[in-house]
Amino acid sequence: METALPWIYSLVDRDMVGMGSPFGWEVEKMVGTRNTGGKGLDLFFRPRNIAVVGATPTHGKGGYSIIANLLESFQGKVYPVNPRREEVLGEKCYPSVAHLPEAVDLAIVFTPAKEVPGVVEDCARAGVGAVLIESGGFSEVGVEGARMQRSIVDIARASGMRVWGPNCTGLVNTRPFLFTPFMRLPDAHVRIEPGNLGIIAQSGMMAAGFMVQYIISGYFKTSKACAIGNKSDVDETEVLSYLSEDQDTQAIVMYLESIVRGREFLEVARSTARRKPLVILKSGRSEQSARAAMSHTGSMAGEEGVVEGALRQAGLIRVEDFHQLMALGKAFSLNPQPFRLTTPEGNRVAVITVTGGGGVVSTDLLHDENILLGSLSSSTLKALEEIFPPWMGPGNPVDIWPAMEQKGFSAWSEAFKVVMEDPGVDGILTLPFSSRMVKEFPFQFMGEMVKQWRKPVVSWVFGDVRFFAEFTTEMEKAGIPVFTDLKTCALTMSAYLHYARMNMKAEK
Repeated sequence: METALPWIYSLVDRDMVGMGSPFGWEVEKMVGTRNTGGKGLDLFFRPRNIAVVGATPTHGKGGYSIIANLLESFQGKVYPVNPRREEVLGEKCYPSVAHLPEAVDLAIVFTPAKEVPGVVEDCARAGVGAVLIESGGFSEVGVEGARMQRSIVDIARASGMRVWGPNCTGLVNTRPFLFTPFMRLPDAHVRIEPGNLGIIAQSGMMAAGFMVQYIISGYFKTSKACAIGNKSDVDETEVLSYLSEDQDTQAIVMYLESIVRGREFLEVARSTARRKPLVILKSGRSEQSARAAMSHTGSMAGEEGVVEGALRQAGLIRVEDFHQLMALGKAFSLNPQPFRLTTPEGNRVAVITVTGGGGVVSTDLLHDENILLGSLSSSTLKALEEIFPPWMGPGNPVDIWPAMEQKGFSAWSEAFKVVMEDPGVDGILTLPFSSRMVKEFPFQFMGEMVKQWRKPVVSWVFGDVRFFAEFTTEMEKAGIPVFTDLKTCALTMSAYLHYARMNMKAEK
């Protein structure tokens, strides 16, 4: 690890220091010392009261969505602030935070960028604890925007106030409920169920998209979702540290375009990954994508080879796209605790399938993830012989369809049990068939076996699409993630086994 740390300093946001050195210590010297422990973030996640600067009753505007969402779902006092309004959605509107009847923990700012420095000054004078700036138009747009961003940080730090953003959608906390994004989501507190997955995304609209596509749809349930934007003050290291200590968060996924403080980030990530699954999508791998990140959030990415080595040495699970990130988010939200390995290598898997072709393709995809088919023991093979028809000898993959034609789902259950008990098998990939017989499938039995043996099981599903939803729901109730493509199944198994191996090393 020591060889990677000095080079990781190249992973910084250079917009914060102009064209200066890319090394982390100079960034710290020029922008001030950050709080690296995340302890001061309760003002963002658990505020007692909130001011919304830029609140408006005009439908379709961000200032309307923010205030409407908060008035509907936040349990504390919400104060609209807008000098051009006297009332917003039935609530008295104040000309500035200085006119509020009490100091507030959090001010959410959604005004034109040129007005934001003045708003931050008002907040500092009024004793506001923290500001969350959702406005864009700062370091991501050029020199003048970067100058305004630095002035905001200077103002805030002089008063001890914290800054989240700018250029973000803020955060969601499900316990206690808080929804800050500038997208309107009626009944957000009802539609977003509390869960155990923490999400950190540098892209604000990507975080909003995650909210709609994955969280509201029930793909997984979240504890906290955080869009950190330009990271002028609060950055990914501090948010990760907060979620690392958060009891409601048991697994974490991250999308980052840059890493501000390389050494501190790796230390926090390494500590977190020993206790909680930590998955990262780090973009900017190519020169062109790095330039795109610069124009998006003003972020400068580092050398890909350095990034890759450092992140893997820290124990993070790295993925290549958003689909993979969300898939592993679902997988680890179902099973945040490490599984138990039974082979020395910790990478031996069995495939139980109703399709011989699917078993062959699965073998290739598992091999791509450095996972091998486990050698089934003689006792396992003997037990399978009693299930299989006389003309067919068992092996791995376990092609169970001929036996099911004779014995029905009992053949599946028996085969699953004896394979799960095999000491040469660390996990099982299942390839069942979705049909109108879904209610006969042994979901509960499989779930009981997973709990008993603590081995990972991942399932592909194909067949009659009309029953995919029911099949998936019942399988995931049993702690078995389901995907419709085999490549994601192989990736998920690899992630489960990786986390289990890492946990075993940590215990030693």
